Amino acid sequence: MILPGSGLAILPCPSPAGPALGVRILAPEEACDYEYVAARLVRIELMLGAVAVALHRLAFVAVPAGAGRRGGRMGMLDPAFAELTARALRGRPGFHGVTAGGTHVSWGEPVPAGMDADARRQFFGLRRWPREQRLLACQREVLHA
Repeated sequence: MILPGSGLAILPCPSPAGPALGVRILAPEEACDYEYVAARLVRIELMLGAVAVALHRLAFVAVPAGAGRRGGRMGMLDPAFAELTARALRGRPGFHGVTAGGTHVSWGEPVPAGMDADARRQFFGLRRWPREQRLLACQREVLHA
């Protein structure tokens, strides 16, 4: 549509909650942050139950709770994205208690209030420092078994 007298065109753009929006669940290796997250997990075998959550063209990894990881969380740009992501994760192993609150999706145990950074890292099953080397062959075998 052209705005009269301006020469400017208005292109229709679906809102985040529009029918064109969809969440796709993919293999975890499809996520753009797969290696980043894998290097930071205390228990790398949690990546076996992870999934990539794709909104439009970009996918991020969602790691299940379990094996020392008490919960997980993903931030979204819009509450509609958060709700769609929560729906897509519900019922998957390791993603119990999935909730969407505002622009965040959470699963597992609720994060206790007042946690310091170290306790928060432990809650999410993350290492203090990322692994410096690439995944070893035996670690890749575990992830692709």
